[in-house]
Amino acid sequence: MPIANRPLPAAHCQSGFTLMGLLFMIAILGMSMLAAGTLWHTASQRQKERELLFAGDQYRRAIESFWNMPLPAGTPRRLPQNFDELIEDPRFPQTVRHLRRIYPDPMTRSAEWGMVKAQDGGIAGVYSLSEGEPFRKANFPSAYQAFDGQPAYSGWKFVFAAGYPDAAVSVDDAAPPAAAPDAAASDGAASLNSPAAGNEAPADTERLKKVNACYAARTQGNLACQAVLKKSGQAASSACANPVSAQFSKCLSEL
Repeated sequence: MPIANRPLPAAHCQSGFTLMGLLFMIAILGMSMLAAGTLWHTASQRQKERELLFAGDQYRRAIESFWNMPLPAGTPRRLPQNFDELIEDPRFPQTVRHLRRIYPDPMTRSAEWGMVKAQDGGIAGVYSLSEGEPFRKANFPSAYQAFDGQPAYSGWKFVFAAGYPDAAVSVDDAAPPAAAPDAAASDGAASLNSPAAGNEAPADTERLKKVNACYAARTQGNLACQAVLKKSGQAASSACANPVSAQFSKCLSEL
């Protein structure tokens, strides 16, 4: 029989089918890895969004605490000039803290934040410097409904303007990084330590302690709501946060 008409050996045919099967498996594996990578990226980005909402809210609450804190007689009310003043309030002779630590921007992994400035140069709010497009477009907490439909994370501006109508009037590109403090305080709450030797305590120390108790109760409530968020989702967390906020307002109004 001529060579051209001879049938191929069975082993050769089997090796051809094996090669085709192997290529098919490699293609399927590649598509599976691509899909897994996309899912991982999406999950990672959504986690960063949750971290951004938390960190930005801590800064806003700390600025609110700085503004609302009862002051020694003759001390003018103002907004903080930098993050260090949220870590240790310079208006008091004793240690008063409004923020536990400096939170980095979860989107850029940097200590630099964009800053919303008041007319006097004080910090009224912060925002991420990332121009990435958010996955989350709606269903934000009531305090941040302005985030709906923002095209970039830099549009999520965490601003405190209550009682300070001219606060959010200008935007700086970035806040310089600051070192985290050694001592810790509850997020968004002021902490009161013993006055330093030779320093005179504020005239309204008892009221300051009561305000501190209000902020401490709110912090505990917020921590509980964070646990609810992880376990049951945003809707349950919002339902948890509303009574915490109402109780905090009632606590301050009774002072």
